[in-house]
Amino acid sequence: MKLIRLYFIYLFFIQAGILSAQDLLSLDEAIRLGLENNFSVRIAQNNERIAGNNNTKGNAGMLPIFRTTSNVSYTSNNTIQKFFSGDERSGTGAGNTSIRLGAELTWTAFDGFRMFAAKDRLDLTEQRSFLFTRRSMHDLVSQIQTAYMRLIRIKQQMEIVEQSIGLNQALKILAEEKLKLGATTELELLQTSNLLNADSSALLNLKDQLAQSKTGLNRLIGIDPATSFDVPLQLPEEVLPEKEALMDLALQQNYDLRLLNYDEQIALAQIKEARSALFPTVNLNAGFNYAYSKSEVGFLLSNRSFGPTIGISATYNIFPGRNIKNDIANVEILKENIDYTREQTALNMNADLTQLYQQYEALTELQALEIRNVATAERSTALAQQLYRAGKATNFEVREAILAEIRVKDRLSDIYFRKKLAEIQLKATAGVPLYQGN
Repeated sequence: MKLIRLYFIYLFFIQAGILSAQDLLSLDEAIRLGLENNFSVRIAQNNERIAGNNNTKGNAGMLPIFRTTSNVSYTSNNTIQKFFSGDERSGTGAGNTSIRLGAELTWTAFDGFRMFAAKDRLDLTEQRSFLFTRRSMHDLVSQIQTAYMRLIRIKQQMEIVEQSIGLNQALKILAEEKLKLGATTELELLQTSNLLNADSSALLNLKDQLAQSKTGLNRLIGIDPATSFDVPLQLPEEVLPEKEALMDLALQQNYDLRLLNYDEQIALAQIKEARSALFPTVNLNAGFNYAYSKSEVGFLLSNRSFGPTIGISATYNIFPGRNIKNDIANVEILKENIDYTREQTALNMNADLTQLYQQYEALTELQALEIRNVATAERSTALAQQLYRAGKATNFEVREAILAEIRVKDRLSDIYFRKKLAEIQLKATAGVPLYQGN
């Protein structure tokens, strides 16, 4: 018994040393790092900035255009001029200087309401880009939570195997003591040693899985893949809303549905833009021009003119070279496809939420059952060990009790993991905020 106590004290300090050597990475910290470092999120944020930069009245065609022109030229010609009066003028290398300066302001007063539709489209595109960024962040957080839960699952498996090693080690020590007293055979000792070796092999395999999963999480949150950290053994359970409440929430907050709503509104704006070609375009013009010319040969020695100009122009494309009605019809067909896609998305979402919630409820019931089974299995193992010490149970019966306890604990850990995955998927599908600031 003294050797058993020493073994468990040794195991405790070994585990404590491992935990102290690694920093604990909380789920909130992992999410924060991922949102700051993930390249997909950064790209989405940059695209959002581009959409914001493009959303201006100028790009919509609402603002006037102001431009200036200038031209200075000099020509040298050999000129011969003959008049009806019989006079004749000629010049060799006669120079001619011309200067033209101007400023013009053009404003489209009416373009069939295209500019207003274009501004609506730019507003919607910016809002959609903002929502798409949030959807990218939402998806990333869901991936981080899933990867984090997988690490917890592996760590729980390691703890279960370590418990199995401890129980089998204690059984091995008891078998050695009984062998010395001649109360058992070497076969029982060898069988227990084989179980210890199998557990040690399983523990090494789980350690490799843990290392690989940590590398995957590091890649996901955008830090050095070799960064070492630790995770807790379990996270507190959350209580989800009722199924009907999740359904109602999903119809309002599901990111796919909200993006499709923006797609529909953008299509309507595009229809308005296309219809603007059926109307005339009216432009207002204002400007100021200055012109000066000087000639060595000709009727005038110099000529100068300057002053303001103002005017209005209207244009109407009788035949623009394309079928505008077909363009409008194509956009309306696109809108119809968006409606179909939204209905299909809502149907799939409803089915997914129904299946996930059924799975979540079933796992909740299984979890309560397996918790009771764990308590029963632990009592069974303790009783089998006591009976083995008293010589009233065989080594095989103790090993079977230990194996049953390990199996039920592993089932409980697996149920916890699957329940958390269902919880994450339910919240992600319903658009429930997965992090602060979502």
